[in-house]
Amino acid sequence: MSLKRYFLIFFLICFVLTCLCGVLAAVLPTGVGGVLTAVPYIVTMVWVLFIFLKRNQRAPTQAERKKMTLGFTLIFWGYNVAFQILGIAFFAYNDPEIWQNFLLYLKQPQFLTVVLIMVLLIAIPLYLLTYWFYGPQARRMAQKMFGAN
Repeated sequence: MSLKRYFLIFFLICFVLTCLCGVLAAVLPTGVGGVLTAVPYIVTMVWVLFIFLKRNQRAPTQAERKKMTLGFTLIFWGYNVAFQILGIAFFAYNDPEIWQNFLLYLKQPQFLTVVLIMVLLIAIPLYLLTYWFYGPQARRMAQKMFGAN
């Protein structure tokens, strides 16, 4: 199975889990709901690794590991940014001031800096966790599941 299929599986599962966690976060208090940001990514990453291990009966190679880590990260942040912009555009349809305010915020270096820092505080650990999980941890899991190296 090509990696494209794993990327598609990752996107579908992660998208559904993100929607579910978004609904949960809306119900929970603000501080608690923020914790759910990384949950869909982590759960989906583990789920896709199990699918990979069962189908291939081996851990990912170094090249597959790098591609999957980068691909999963780009998919997760890509659809989050895309739907963030779509959400703002949807609500701005009836109130154009929302879009204007968003564009004004994008011109503020302080706002962009805070957003970038917040994204990096989540993105870097998730990237490193995925890279580790698809390496040594995947080899240990494959060894336990199949007795293979």
